[in-house]
Amino acid sequence: MNRRQRVEAVLEGRQPDRTPVCFWHHFGALSPEQTVRAHIKWLEDSGEDLLKMMSDEFFIYPLTGAKTPEDFLKLRPLGRNSTYVRGQIERAGQIMEALHGGVFSLYNAFSPYANLKHAMGQDAAIALMKASPEAFGHILRVIEEDTLLVIEGLLTVSGVDGIMLCLQGAEEGLFSDEDYLRFLRPGEQAIVEQANRFSKRNLLHLCGWDGTPDLLERWKHYESAIVNWDVDVEHVSLSEGRAFFGDRVLLGGFNNRPDAIVNRGDREAVMAETRRILSQAGDARFVLGADCSLPQDVDPIRVRWVIEAIENWG
Repeated sequence: MNRRQRVEAVLEGRQPDRTPVCFWHHFGALSPEQTVRAHIKWLEDSGEDLLKMMSDEFFIYPLTGAKTPEDFLKLRPLGRNSTYVRGQIERAGQIMEALHGGVFSLYNAFSPYANLKHAMGQDAAIALMKASPEAFGHILRVIEEDTLLVIEGLLTVSGVDGIMLCLQGAEEGLFSDEDYLRFLRPGEQAIVEQANRFSKRNLLHLCGWDGTPDLLERWKHYESAIVNWDVDVEHVSLSEGRAFFGDRVLLGGFNNRPDAIVNRGDREAVMAETRRILSQAGDARFVLGADCSLPQDVDPIRVRWVIEAIENWG
C-alpha cells in the first residue's frame, strides 16, 4: 500500500499493511513559499502517512486593535475575500498541488473560542466575558462566520481531504456549564457541522495543550471520522478512549511534551514506546501519533524510528 491507501483502509475499516503514522508541529510564521516547502520537507523527511497542515501565518485571528467591549461590538466578519480566509484556502491548495494528490491531508481549523484565546490571551478573553457577555458572544460569532468560510473553501476548493477541528475551552474549572453552553457550544457545533457537510473524513482534536484535564463529555457527541485527545493529560488510555468515543478511528498514543520519549529518547526507547502503544491500541482503526503538536525543532528521524518499529511489529 502507498501512504494514501494505508490511511483510507483504516478509515474504511479495512486492514492496512501496517499502522499509519501522523505527527505534526508548528512551522512558524513563514512566507507562503516557505510554508509550502516546510510541509513537503516534513512529509518527505518523516515518511509519515497523513499530513496535517497548518499555516502559522494565519494562527492569530486579526482583531484590528480591539480592546474595549465597545471595540469588539463594532467588529464584523472579515469575509470571503479577506487575506485571512482566502489566504488559508490558497495556501492549502498550493501544498496540495505540491503533493500531487499522493497523501491523505487534513487542514487545521480552530474553534471560535480557541481562535479568540490565541488572539488576545485566555485571561483577557475571560475578562471580556465577565465585563460584557454581549461583546464576548458577538466576537465569537464573528470569528465563527469567518471560520465557516475557511472550512468551506478548504473542502471545496483547495483539495484537502478533511479538517482537523481543534477544540479548546473545556478545561475543568474554566467555564461553567451554563457559560459553556451559551458561548462556546454554538460555535463548536457550527464548525463541526460545516466540516461534516463537505467531508466525512474529519479529525476531532480535543486539545490538552494547557495541561489541564478537559471535560470530555462536552465534546463526546460531536461527529467525526477520527478522534485525538491528550492521553496523558486526560488520563484516558487508548483502550478506554475506544470505548468512550465509540466507532471512530483513534489517533495518538505518544506524549508530545518536550521532555517526552518521542522527543528526547534514543532510537531504542522510541521504538520500545511504539511497541507499547501498539499493544494497547490493537490493530483496529488506529493511526499512531501524539497527543498534540511536537516541538517545532523536532528531528523527523524520530518519526522514522516509529515507522521502523511498526514495520517490525508482530
